Amino acid sequence: MKYRILGKTGLQVSQLGFGGIPIIPLSFPQADSCIRKALELGINFIDTARAYKDSEEKIGKTLKALGMEREKIILATKAIPKSPESVLQSLEESLKLLQVDYIDLFQLHNVGNQEKLDTSLKIVDALAQARDQGKIRHIGASVHGVEWVNAVIRSGVFETIMLALNFIVREPVDLVLPLAREYQVGVLAMKPMAGGEIADYRLAFKFFLELEDVIPVVGIKTPREIEEVVKIVEQDSLPTEAEIREMDRIRHETGDMFCRRCNYCMPCPHGVDIVTINIFPSVIKRYPWQQMLDSGMGESLKSFEKCRDCGECEQKCPFELSIRQMMRKSFDEYLSLIQQ
Repeated sequence: MKYRILGKTGLQVSQLGFGGIPIIPLSFPQADSCIRKALELGINFIDTARAYKDSEEKIGKTLKALGMEREKIILATKAIPKSPESVLQSLEESLKLLQVDYIDLFQLHNVGNQEKLDTSLKIVDALAQARDQGKIRHIGASVHGVEWVNAVIRSGVFETIMLALNFIVREPVDLVLPLAREYQVGVLAMKPMAGGEIADYRLAFKFFLELEDVIPVVGIKTPREIEEVVKIVEQDSLPTEAEIREMDRIRHETGDMFCRRCNYCMPCPHGVDIVTINIFPSVIKRYPWQQMLDSGMGESLKSFEKCRDCGECEQKCPFELSIRQMMRKSFDEYLSLIQQ
């Protein structure tokens, strides 16, 4: 495993990070196996968030059980920027759940519009005090979408940014990375598999081998998955011309209107299984559709009939997707299959 300096933080992080979202539905023993395998393979950067349910607790229990020297692990977590008081409370909860005395990288979560940026800039003063107290070491921000990332960078107060980046959503390569380099802001890439839209680990992570100053943060559900990803990264083999053509083909076919599976749209007040409905078209590209419907996906698709067209899901979507239109398209595809 290679290690890289994360922007001006000076933190020496593994070229691949471990993401804390996918371990949420796992049992504690299953999550423990994934975390242990990642550490065993040389990953030293773990990213989670207070909003990720019991993710922090699972990570904290594993690290405590391992008894590793604290300085060998770089922990990042996040808090929703509502107010200085709420963020500091979130920080204390994170410290307790992770069972540590300090957080290496404390990020303000989803700074995606001017109001959130203004609020975040006021919160940074409180975080600077927490830094002086030794509770955090560095301050960063996560940003969903592209248009506000550069404003966050130009604010000059964040040492890192986390944003969606993969070979389908690759706009940040030209629109964000140059400014991040100018400001020496470290870049963390969420959604390296495009929320599951990319099925081929090989293509997904070879893309990042050309971006040496970007740290992709991968979420995995089994030790075998992280072994596969690490093997690809450690081979350090840049994409071939054929692989680049394949990336271009997939990007062209996918477009930008696809579900990233971040679950911010959930829960629906009317009981619609929004995420499952919207990932149906991508799932049946890889698995037999009848098998998927029999496994319970069919019932989730039928939940679309409960939709009241209220639009609440679209208001919560950080990627500003036309969720209702996407659900209708997925449901129509489901109907066409079962009517064959």
